[in-house]
Amino acid sequence: MAKRTSPQALPTGVRIRNNCVQIYFNHRKNAYRITLPHPATAEGISAAAKIRSELITKAKWGILTDDDIAKAKGLTAKDSIITSGVLFQEVAQRFLTHCDANLDTKKGYVRILEHHWMPDLALVPIAQINVDMLRDLIAQRDFKTAKTLNNCLTPLRGVFQSAIEARLIGENPLNLIKNKKVQIDLPDPFTRDEMNALLSWLDANLQDDDRLYYWYYELAFWSGMRPSEMIALKWDDVDWFNGTLHIHQSRVRGIEKSATKTHKARTLYLNDRSMRAIEQLKQLCERGKKSQYVLICPETGEPFFNEKPPRLRLNDAMKACKIRHRPAYNARHTYATMLLMDGVNPVFVADQLGHSLQMLMKRYAKWMHGDKNKLEIAKLNTK
Repeated sequence: MAKRTSPQALPTGVRIRNNCVQIYFNHRKNAYRITLPHPATAEGISAAAKIRSELITKAKWGILTDDDIAKAKGLTAKDSIITSGVLFQEVAQRFLTHCDANLDTKKGYVRILEHHWMPDLALVPIAQINVDMLRDLIAQRDFKTAKTLNNCLTPLRGVFQSAIEARLIGENPLNLIKNKKVQIDLPDPFTRDEMNALLSWLDANLQDDDRLYYWYYELAFWSGMRPSEMIALKWDDVDWFNGTLHIHQSRVRGIEKSATKTHKARTLYLNDRSMRAIEQLKQLCERGKKSQYVLICPETGEPFFNEKPPRLRLNDAMKACKIRHRPAYNARHTYATMLLMDGVNPVFVADQLGHSLQMLMKRYAKWMHGDKNKLEIAKLNTK
């Protein structure tokens, strides 16, 4: 006969109650106390520790069901009370597992599901969730903006789409819940005079290693690259002979991505100002720590984690020059509007920005005719 172990030897979360082995653990304010059909022997206790570990793992990933607990207790499906159907949390986990979005987007989906939808839907069979239930939940959540609601509906739609693909439901209940209309603001570029004032201040006030930030903004204003593209740019992407850059990567929160925001690689043609910026950055690189990246953070000596350090420099310049505050990203808008107002072919501008022509016209139509709009409105004042 196998010997029982002493209480001191029991694994974490395993105890003996009334000569039976019991496991216990807490997860997200839920307390689990499960008596197992195992003898209070060393073998039984070892098996209990393994079962506990498996259940905790499932609870962590949101896929622990009543069926799992019943099985641990040694009950059959007929013996246990199990809610019929696959639960919402199980389908949500499948959706996240098979979702082909990038890591950053997936993390956002996890946060949305956990905060907004799991508290009410996790243990509800997916087939029992209907449009009225979802409308009630949306009303209870009181989303502050239409954009927030739309963002939160995206992973929820994905969960129900996964359920359709698995033939768990016949139609997506969210088909009857439409996204709210969101007002899209026009780009807010710096004027050419504002841009020149900002660059002059940066040129005059940034010294030593901080000079990099002056050339950063020379490149930003005169190339139209996104910040995520700039901090991912490598020397291998520079074609010195043809005066171009190969834009095909991005860097977001320190994570290198082998694609741009729009998943569209492009050849960016350098002008005199952006070419000079690249040349000066090359000299800074040769004098400092050698790197494959064009832009290295002066404070860390490593590739930029994000665009916050250069953004703070431009904030200082705007404050010093008494220029109305705008996001540093608007250097890209400035480049686009300068090209359009100077009469550059919109097809070329779209290619430089990595936009479709349709998107360019949608966003920048106001600037596509340069000062001709003023001439047209002036006709109203003539007799």
